[in-house]
Amino acid sequence: MEDMLDVARERGVRVAWRDLGRRNGEYHSTGLIVLNPKRSLTVQRVTLAHELGHARYGHTWTEDAAAHRRNERLADEHAAALLIGVGEYAAAERTVGPHLGALARELGVTAQIVEAWQRLAQRTRRIA
Repeated sequence: MEDMLDVARERGVRVAWRDLGRRNGEYHSTGLIVLNPKRSLTVQRVTLAHELGHARYGHTWTEDAAAHRRNERLADEHAAALLIGVGEYAAAERTVGPHLGALARELGVTAQIVEAWQRLAQRTRRIA
């Protein structure tokens, strides 16, 4: 978690904790990310990385469903890039195989972030 808090500080983003009910976190265009302290440290760390993605891209709330999906995908991919290194992913896959849940557990992230990392890696390979 400290690694993501360091990234937030470096980017000038403030982080606070508040019970958000069913939500894991939220980004405010004022430069504040709020995390739900009732979630596990893994979920809080992943959520912080995700919300840092929204901050990086300057996302604001939208009711446009397609734009919302795109913003969420970009934020997940940003989080994946922050949280998972190429070597770490390769070592995890050698250790536990290709199962999303097993990879997520090994890498200390969520399956959704593993999927985002895989999308990024696949796109990068196509470009190269």
